[in-house]
Amino acid sequence: MLQFPETALSKSAQMEIMGNREITLDGSQGVLEYSEDCIKINAGRMVLKFSGRGLTLKCLSGESLAIEGFLTGIEFLT
Repeated sequence: MLQFPETALSKSAQMEIMGNREITLDGSQGVLEYSEDCIKINAGRMVLKFSGRGLTLKCLSGESLAIEGFLTGIEFLT
């Protein structure tokens, strides 16, 4: 029987953090709030809140997005 890791079949959002300057997110279900100091993303079972300065959406396509700027915090809201 073929087995996959749980994350391979999961609908959970997956995030990659590159220092404090860029984040890529797969599994986004929409942008809830957008300003240069706060971006909130619907990630299914939770909302992700990114705080910082000069935040921008570098890329937004389908369920993927990239955030750039000076990141100072990430909150997982339920």
